[in-house]
Amino acid sequence: MNDTKLIRAEAILAEMAQIFFAENDASPWGKKLSSLAQNKTMHPDDFRSQIKRFYGGMGSLNDIVLIAPNGKVDREANVRFSKLKNELYQLIFQT
Repeated sequence: MNDTKLIRAEAILAEMAQIFFAENDASPWGKKLSSLAQNKTMHPDDFRSQIKRFYGGMGSLNDIVLIAPNGKVDREANVRFSKLKNELYQLIFQT
């Protein structure tokens, strides 16, 4: 993974975390994504491996539906999150 893709992946993770924090400031997913985005000492291969784990199995990024404080699906946040999730997938799995 080259530096440009690594920097973009970090930015995507940070943006995804912000989406979670906007919905719930104690979000476990938000904390995971934010922590990984801020980890500047991790080897790129380990970074990719960590992200790959987010995409498999039950409770993965693919299972997330963001709910607004009013209890309804937050369509705007879900569309934005989905675009970021797909871009991150392309960066990590197509490298």
